[in-house]
Amino acid sequence: MRKPLLLLLSLLLLVFLFGCSAGENELEDSESVIKVVTTIYPLADISRQLGGNKVSVNYLLPAGASPHTYEPTVEQAKQVSEAALFVHIGAGLDDWAVKLAETAEPDLHILDLSEQVALLEMASEHHLEDPDTADESRDHGSADPHFWLDPLLVRDSICPAIYKQLVRLSPENEVYFLEKLENYRLELTLLHDEIEEATAAFSHDQFIAFHSAWQYFARRYQLKEVAVVAEFPGQEPSASWVAELVRLIEKEKIRAIFAESQFSSALAERIAEESKIEVMLLDPLGGEGLPNRETFIDLIRFNLAVFRQALE
Repeated sequence: MRKPLLLLLSLLLLVFLFGCSAGENELEDSESVIKVVTTIYPLADISRQLGGNKVSVNYLLPAGASPHTYEPTVEQAKQVSEAALFVHIGAGLDDWAVKLAETAEPDLHILDLSEQVALLEMASEHHLEDPDTADESRDHGSADPHFWLDPLLVRDSICPAIYKQLVRLSPENEVYFLEKLENYRLELTLLHDEIEEATAAFSHDQFIAFHSAWQYFARRYQLKEVAVVAEFPGQEPSASWVAELVRLIEKEKIRAIFAESQFSSALAERIAEESKIEVMLLDPLGGEGLPNRETFIDLIRFNLAVFRQALE
């Protein structure tokens, strides 16, 4: 009877020791994970794709909110203060979050992605300018921060910049991060090829957007943003400007106005009704739980489908 009892006690001891060891390993793994905070959801997904199980990523801007007007919460300030890496767009888009990062611990790594790309101007020569709001628009700055909507800029500028920060924070995982980088850049190349093939078949190339969020995408794929409904979100254009926009729509045979899910579509709908064209919904941000927009690549495909519907 004693041998079976001793055997049982030995097995129980092994199970206990193995459990303690596994628990310690899990704790070590948890402690070695890099905490990343991004301002917008696309950057969070890109960071997860590059960091894999070596990162834990949070993002600040909720689905449906606008990065132009958002005010962060106390809990989000705590998230930033506890992070090792803070990734933001820059160029004035998410200054509300930069203030949180600048007051965090001095060892927080801050990555301003606008420093990695050649920025376009917010307005171009073909945009209509409302004289009643032109000065206000210029006061908000002229750099266009929506560069993440160009898949090749993501591949060639954003991904390498995030990769370098991850390696800097965890050099022992450099090979792991490099493999993730190469695999994701290949996916982005395939996405670019898919978009290029689709847009080459469009019968129309001109569009009007709610605000100037699609210049980088348009430039990459030979489309033309001929005007925007609001140069800066929250601006209310004058009646004379709206009338001029309606005339432009008729002259250029524009088929649709692109609104965005982060803003009211009432003004776009009013202009579309006067012009007898459609309002279609683009989404530059996506988010968890949103159909077909839960990864950056899916988000771009979602918007490509909207462009195709309007311009093919």
